Amino acid sequence: MRVRRGLRWFVVLAVLLSVGAVLSQGAETSPPADPSRPSTVVVRVHDNGFDWADAGVGAAAALATTLLALGLVLALRPDRGSTWQTMKRS
Repeated sequence: MRVRRGLRWFVVLAVLLSVGAVLSQGAETSPPADPSRPSTVVVRVHDNGFDWADAGVGAAAALATTLLALGLVLALRPDRGSTWQTMKRS
């Protein structure tokens, strides 16, 4: 029973680390070339109202997070039959 539970935690940890590695792959982590003078970026945004593409990305992220949480709950829940079998043997 303990080996199986340890294996579950190992799988959960591996999944979380791989998701974190994929998400941080495009992140810029190098410092600016001249730390005394940071670079300035000016961005102009023209607001045209509601953007359905951004809403779709947000909905997909919420769905993915929900499915990940559900998978973790199902993977880490205790076996239902183990307590019944233990009580039955007594």
